[in-house]
Amino acid sequence: FVPIGAQQDDPILQARELHSGLQAIGRLKFGATIEQANSEIESIASALENQYPETNKGYSAGIVSMYEDVVGGIRTALLVLSGAVGFVLLIACANVANLLLARAASRQKEIAIRTALGASRVRLIRQLLTESILLAIAGGGLGLLLAMWGTDALVAAIPDTLPRAEDIGLDNFVLAFTLAVSLVTGIVFGLVPALQASKPDLNESLKEGGRTSVSTRQGVRSALVVVEVALALVLLIGAGLMIRSIFQLNRISPGVNPNNVLTMQVPLSFSTYDEPSKIRNFYRQLVERLEGVPGIEAAAINADMPLTNSDSEVPFWVGGGPRPAPEDMQWSLFYPTSAGYARAMGLPLLKGRFISEQDTQSSPNVVVIDEYLARGLFPNEDPIGKRLTIQGVGGIPDIACEIVGLVGHVKHFGLGTDAQQKIQYQFYFPYAQIPDLFLVPLAEGMTVVARTSSDPTGLISEVKNQVLAVDKDQPVNNILTMEQIIAASISQQRFSMLLLGIFAVVALMLAAVGIYGVMSYTVTQRTHEIGIRMALGARPSDVLKLVVRQGMTLTITGVTIGLGAAFALTRLMESLLFGVSATDPLTFVAISIVLAGVALGACFVPARRATKVDPMIALRYE
Repeated sequence: FVPIGAQQDDPILQARELHSGLQAIGRLKFGATIEQANSEIESIASALENQYPETNKGYSAGIVSMYEDVVGGIRTALLVLSGAVGFVLLIACANVANLLLARAASRQKEIAIRTALGASRVRLIRQLLTESILLAIAGGGLGLLLAMWGTDALVAAIPDTLPRAEDIGLDNFVLAFTLAVSLVTGIVFGLVPALQASKPDLNESLKEGGRTSVSTRQGVRSALVVVEVALALVLLIGAGLMIRSIFQLNRISPGVNPNNVLTMQVPLSFSTYDEPSKIRNFYRQLVERLEGVPGIEAAAINADMPLTNSDSEVPFWVGGGPRPAPEDMQWSLFYPTSAGYARAMGLPLLKGRFISEQDTQSSPNVVVIDEYLARGLFPNEDPIGKRLTIQGVGGIPDIACEIVGLVGHVKHFGLGTDAQQKIQYQFYFPYAQIPDLFLVPLAEGMTVVARTSSDPTGLISEVKNQVLAVDKDQPVNNILTMEQIIAASISQQRFSMLLLGIFAVVALMLAAVGIYGVMSYTVTQRTHEIGIRMALGARPSDVLKLVVRQGMTLTITGVTIGLGAAFALTRLMESLLFGVSATDPLTFVAISIVLAGVALGACFVPARRATKVDPMIALRYE
């Protein structure tokens, strides 16, 4: 930590007109609210605007909590994933409840005997709930063991953009939460089977070979299957929407050709490179050496990389006239770069020329603009030869430039978020023409790019060697291919898609198991009926249709309810989607068909078994 006042030579810190580069952090007084603090900050900003109208007019300030600043951007994603976890838990519990109902039905005679011997209903419920809770705790314990292994794999897959990912792990809170969830689910989903089983029909249950009516229990089991299908459909549709979003993002061009591009940060220390001539000489030698490496087609330096979400913007105005009022200024992203940048990055040149080696300190200042700036400020006219002026800061005079080239627009803030940013104009300025006063702080964040003729990762070692050949003590940071940078820019969406997809697949499997279980149990319960039907002339195909129709009726009911729920709930994840509506008809229809197909397969197995019932054996059933 060094005092800001000690950095007297930094033009960024000395320039009132440059409203970036620093962050203000404060702790609220006890009992104070953010709203109260915001009111005070607005008053301060208003006073500064009156005191410094030339630099502060039109500028305000606002406060956000540090919590909101750190995790606010991923709150929606985490809430959606948490909801997905809850849905999977409910589906699993519905399956367990179905199994407990079936188990209770098989224990009717046992429970009837206990009742006849004097067991009260409360005692029976307590016994059955105890069994349910023990099952739930055992499942929770197994889940914890799996989580101990799975957490490491999860953290390894988490993108760097997820804040505080390094803090994820099992702790006392997780253990307590797991225990609480196990107990609650054991009680809630064991209660209905316990209530059903604790009031048996003694006359029917104690008869030898007697069959009790199972219509009530069958109704509960059917309702649970409908719920499972509905919840699974909501998860599958959510995952389908995320998959379509990632597909749409991958189709977007970043504005450059990312293939075979290697990038690395080569920041020069102020203590070693304290003079502009040293800085210019270092980067000039490095670019020349890199261009001489076999396998490297072009190399350049640049102060800002696309898709890195940095915000190096500068104020400017069209023409070479006097400086306008602050509120009339235009703002643009600012790329100080060297001559080979367009070729190294595959940046398309639409008109004119790009920065060249002839653009030096002694030559007239030039600038290359992007197509967004041209459309916005030079509509229906050729911008080549026009002039614009960059506002000087920190003692640097205004820089009047001639527009010599027009290039394509680059997705600077992200493949799916660029259009949401206020600053979209971009221009490229010759690194060689950067004023000396601004060059020293700029050198602390320079990036080197190189286009290779093959896989760029194979040249990393050679690139490092070339840096060390210029300066044996110079570090190289963040060595990444451009493809890795693009992947990182959508890593959060891809991670959300991965988790949601896993949850959806698990939900689909659980729903299929639930449908299979209910239909299998139904076939067992209706064996006597099926035998009579077949004895009276029913064909195997008739029995097959009977069973499948019953299962698909439950499925269609669940799908209908699930479509309504998905239509309402997917709107909550609208901010996570790109290029696809939260109520996309194609996704809704396709996922419904997939779920119905899986359900049909789950129904077909017990239905086929029902067709093989021997009428003679079935008529003796029970």
